[in-house]
Amino acid sequence: MPRIGAGRRYAEAAFQLAERDKTVDAVGKDLATAAALARDERVSRDVDSPAVPFERRRNAVEQLLGKQVSPTALNLALLLAQHGRFAVLPEVSAEYDAMVRKSRGIVAATVTTPAPLSEKELAQVTTRVEQLAGAKVELTTATDPQLLGGLTIRIGDQLIDASVQGRLARLRGRLVNGTS
Repeated sequence: MPRIGAGRRYAEAAFQLAERDKTVDAVGKDLATAAALARDERVSRDVDSPAVPFERRRNAVEQLLGKQVSPTALNLALLLAQHGRFAVLPEVSAEYDAMVRKSRGIVAATVTTPAPLSEKELAQVTTRVEQLAGAKVELTTATDPQLLGGLTIRIGDQLIDASVQGRLARLRGRLVNGTS
């Protein structure tokens, strides 16, 4: 089982190499490809298994990824496999993406609505979220039919609840506590 935050060190090393080689975007795509493979429990279990000789695990990783990814990403995947940490690749990829966004001054945000947004609504929400974040935003959308209306915005650890449910809950709390 991977330790929490274990992927950060590997992501930092990959990011430094990619910056040096000016291949930040390519390595990011390659890590995403490798992470998709590592999300398959059968693959990660076999590649991380100490019962399987490393040469067999190495050959499997090279066959699965060798022609699809850059040498930087392949070497990282092989290093993780060697240490029984191949399953950490999704975390490495996520941390790497966060480092790329941070280096470019981009903030990740998620907007959840009861129904999909139109392109016009999405553009308006994006503009508003960028104002709130004070930075360029990489916006992800999600739908939750249980929201009665409105939306919620998650920017990093901050949650902005502008949903009807959230407003009703706050109103209920004020009525119960007798505050205005």
